Amino acid sequence: MAADLSPVGIVLEERVVDWVKQSAGALAAGAMAMALTGATPALADSPFPSLVGAWSGKGTARIEGGKNEKLSCKGYYSGTGNNQMRLNIICANPSTKVELRSQLTYANGRVTGTWEERNFNQTGTISGSADESKLRLNIGGGALNGQLSVSFTGAKQSVSLSTQGSALKGVNISFARNG
Repeated sequence: MAADLSPVGIVLEERVVDWVKQSAGALAAGAMAMALTGATPALADSPFPSLVGAWSGKGTARIEGGKNEKLSCKGYYSGTGNNQMRLNIICANPSTKVELRSQLTYANGRVTGTWEERNFNQTGTISGSADESKLRLNIGGGALNGQLSVSFTGAKQSVSLSTQGSALKGVNISFARNG
């Protein structure tokens, strides 16, 4: 295609070239500002900071044989930055104690880590997904498999654990943030 050398074509071409130069300058300035401030493009936000702290509440454990136990529960979540969190949940009554611990890592909407239940002597790995209000995790280890769900909003939290392959069949907890 031949270039339009008419006065209108030359003016139009000069305007396009000027616009490209201005746009490139603005883009370069924006990139420079991001580099100088250490800003990075937004990735999926980690939900871990919303959980960090102390929690308390009531729960129910489902034990092999259909037995249900009412429990008093405490939860302690500690984190290092946005992508690491330790979860410790202890629930007990005079005859039953459930102590769940895990170390979790968050990256771009995915969660991985390890877990253990100290009183029923179970350990394994965790993998799943997370968003701003819920962790949806699969747990496994040895003959045990299950799901752990943590839903949260503000100062309230709901934890649900269901398992197969253990005397502990599940736990449901309603938590409120301490303090």
